[in-house]
Amino acid sequence: MLGSGGTTKDALRTQYLRRLKQQKEDVRRRKSDAIRRKVFRLAAFRQAEIICCYVALPYEVQTWRMIEEMLAHGKRVVVPVAVKSRKRLSLSEVTDPSVDLAPGAYGVLEPRQDARRPVPARDVDLVLVPALAFDRRGHRLGHGLGYFDRFLSRLPKDTPTVGLAYRFQLLDRLPDARHDHPVQSVLTA
Repeated sequence: MLGSGGTTKDALRTQYLRRLKQQKEDVRRRKSDAIRRKVFRLAAFRQAEIICCYVALPYEVQTWRMIEEMLAHGKRVVVPVAVKSRKRLSLSEVTDPSVDLAPGAYGVLEPRQDARRPVPARDVDLVLVPALAFDRRGHRLGHGLGYFDRFLSRLPKDTPTVGLAYRFQLLDRLPDARHDHPVQSVLTA
């Protein structure tokens, strides 16, 4: 599925970013809703008190409605905050995304400085992870800066990690490196 042996991660990033951005909005919304329903059926979701959920870029599996529904279900929701100076993610609790969030590093919505409520990674019960692509082993193709790999490496080994992707983003195998940290499962629609 990767093409000839000369395919690089950069070429794959370009290819999947283009495919994600070309997807029609109504298709993105419908598939995101299907994935949201799958997340809510997970035993790990039902048991979780604190859920780490990324705030989606426009072309990713959409999470805004998911975050609102998690809060309505009484879940505590934390979102990643990019700490550029340390090239790592920290976590901050969100209680009202429409008030708490503003564009942050790399244009991704994250809690405003005055709305940050830090939560240690070890306290998280479930992590929902984005990517440009995943493979069936859980390896992910991100934007290439390593933020999520470093974050996933800091989690306790028993913390469930779930990738969210559109079906075309799930490949048989991605090139992987020693520093890559796969997710435990991937939900698609």
